[in-house]
Amino acid sequence: MAVNRGTGLAQGRSNVTAPVRADIERWEKKYGGQTLSLEIAPDPLLLRLRSHFTGHGQSLDVASGLGDNAIFLAGLGYETYVVDGSFKALSMARARARAHGLGIHAWVADLDTCSLPDRAFDVILVVRFLNRSLIERFQRALTPGGLFFYKTFNVNFLKEKPSFPQSYVLQPGELAEFFHTWKCIETSDRPDNTETETYWLGRKN
Repeated sequence: MAVNRGTGLAQGRSNVTAPVRADIERWEKKYGGQTLSLEIAPDPLLLRLRSHFTGHGQSLDVASGLGDNAIFLAGLGYETYVVDGSFKALSMARARARAHGLGIHAWVADLDTCSLPDRAFDVILVVRFLNRSLIERFQRALTPGGLFFYKTFNVNFLKEKPSFPQSYVLQPGELAEFFHTWKCIETSDRPDNTETETYWLGRKN
């Protein structure tokens, strides 16, 4: 069953607060200065783990940007939904998808306030976006047995970018704790992780 476009994600459009609006405008300016590229570069981890993605059902790419990962999911066969705060980014993502003969459903929304329908998606993808208060919302939006892929910066990244906001990086063990009751397929969330990003792939019970 397709997501009801009159509710859920669409509700976030009118709930943008001033601080978030400033952040959105920054991204609008960034994407507005980019030339549209039709070459798609999904996250390398998704390519390596693609055998776990069946291509059946609905997928959601959160903070999707220019849509590389979303277009990858659409290409596998998922009915793909994307949500991001930048209108320009999503416009470019849809144009890139069309160039590859694919379609994606896109919403411009304040990610901090938009609502998601419960048990609506068979796959949820979150890459390089961290708001801890939304984790439970993402969990509820996934169908039982659904696949969740999360990847973002961890504390090691601060060694390279000391000015990066500390609230936007994961501590060791955080992703494992968020999903400790779910079936973990693969993760790098270990104390000995020396990479600057942490990922978790697993299934909802």
